[in-house]
Amino acid sequence: MSSKSETLQAPAHLTYRAREKYHEERIRCMRIVAEGMDDEMLIKIADKINEANNVFVAALGRSRLNIMAFAMRLMQMGISTHVVGDNSTPSIHRGDVFIIGSSSGKTSSLVEFAKKAKAVNAEIILFTEAETSPIGEMASLVYRVQADTNRLPDQLGWYSEYAISLCYECIVMYLMKKKGLSKEKMQSELANLY
Repeated sequence: MSSKSETLQAPAHLTYRAREKYHEERIRCMRIVAEGMDDEMLIKIADKINEANNVFVAALGRSRLNIMAFAMRLMQMGISTHVVGDNSTPSIHRGDVFIIGSSSGKTSSLVEFAKKAKAVNAEIILFTEAETSPIGEMASLVYRVQADTNRLPDQLGWYSEYAISLCYECIVMYLMKKKGLSKEKMQSELANLY
């Protein structure tokens, strides 16, 4: 008969040491994905954002969480930023920039949003994995996440959200430097009503 301590002992693959290895694997994979990052395109996108009258963002699912965090960081820099679907989001016009996060670039509701933005001559920027897509065809700038998938243990889709989040952070860092904004200034613009 086994003792109580033996019964409660976690399997080897669930121990802290094993989880640490998973963590190390994710970092290694993210380095592979980061090798394919296009800094020049990120700077072009950042400059478009900086020149826009207003910035609108849209995505679905987990990508929406990423892009909402990005919108908040842009707002902290004094950039007029709106999340599509919020009650306070105004109409989009020429001179505005519409940023869409869509791995496939063909999500039906996002395609419809892009068509409406295109109809008023707003600029569309797409973050995607797709080489070609309906939204990509309407976009003035497309940032495509890519990596040497032969070196990854899983499909790129497992890492694309991290990679796009890193892209957003790079844009924020670039704009902070360009605008001469300190971390303290950014922090002072955080919501303070809760």
